[in-house]
Amino acid sequence: MSKRLSFKTIINYSTIILLLIAIAIRAGASFEWLKPVEVKEYSLADFKDAFPLAESFNTNSDQSFSVYDNEGGLLGYALVSEELDARYSGYAGEVPLVISLSEDKIITGVYLLPNGETSHYIEHIRETGLLSEWSGMALDTLVVQKQVDAVSGATRSSTAIINTFNQTVANYLVVASQRQPFSVVRGIQIALILILIVISLMQTIGKRLRKFYYYYLAGVVLIMGIWLKQMLSVGAFHTWLVNGLPWQTNFELIVILLLALVMALLGHKKYYCNYLCPMGALQMLVSKMSPIKKRSINIKISVIHLRTVYLTFVWVAILLGISLPLSSMEPFMAFSFSVATTFMLLFGGVVIVLSIFFNRPWCQFCPTGCAIDIVKPVIEKQ
Repeated sequence: MSKRLSFKTIINYSTIILLLIAIAIRAGASFEWLKPVEVKEYSLADFKDAFPLAESFNTNSDQSFSVYDNEGGLLGYALVSEELDARYSGYAGEVPLVISLSEDKIITGVYLLPNGETSHYIEHIRETGLLSEWSGMALDTLVVQKQVDAVSGATRSSTAIINTFNQTVANYLVVASQRQPFSVVRGIQIALILILIVISLMQTIGKRLRKFYYYYLAGVVLIMGIWLKQMLSVGAFHTWLVNGLPWQTNFELIVILLLALVMALLGHKKYYCNYLCPMGALQMLVSKMSPIKKRSINIKISVIHLRTVYLTFVWVAILLGISLPLSSMEPFMAFSFSVATTFMLLFGGVVIVLSIFFNRPWCQFCPTGCAIDIVKPVIEKQ
């Protein structure tokens, strides 16, 4: 049978790309990095709100600031959005921030630097507690993935603050990672992920090691889920569309995404869901251990699967400017026991219980799986 490049496929991919660009722009990716940047000089006044006892400061190699009291004691660290090239505009221009950190890099506060926004809106934002949403969180990639709602009545200003915060942290993590020595633990993490990827490809393409499939799934749950918390999600997709791909801080997950897309193009559209998704692996393990005969959930509206409706709702809501708690719309945060809410833990528990009676129940609703399934083989048989 001959093969040809489907014109319909090209049109579908063009539509997807344009939709993703629209989502990125609508969500606040204003591509400020294309504009020339002015060099700013900082003064002690810029840090006084965050550190009232501040008497001096100095710039560090990772583009953070160390702030000291009058006796030279370290009060903490500060990230300044302008220094880290995080620039998003509200109604009247950029809304620069100072993020204060404790000595062990825990976020202690977020403070606004002078800006052109209307004081009434800024005061409304302060009263809602938006600036304290991140307080107490460790400075890592989970902070960037935290879904924070814009403030009703000051949507544009608050959205600019949220985007500026996320970009500031993301850019800092990139700079900091470039200046940290390569640790043994980090090397072990990368090696384990690469081993899982190689085994997954051997099972998918070469059909080797199939008899060890469920042992392999246990490894995916323990390594990818519980330890590393590496999983694709619509929340991560949204963050990457707005802030860019985190190549320096989390290149492994980007590689997994690219591999999932390539495998889908080659006709293995369930590759990620069947082999590298921790939640998918957990469901299959529970189903395997359960002696109860499993039923399939296949909910459709006419000929459209419910998860397609779910994903469409997510995309349309973002395009319309509706703020959604994306991290709470999938049960993946349940693997992060230390930061997961009670709701998320219950969400994950429900999925596990349902897996006793049904074949991979969450997979029938999963918007991430649906998004990956949109990718069809480029070469069609004729």
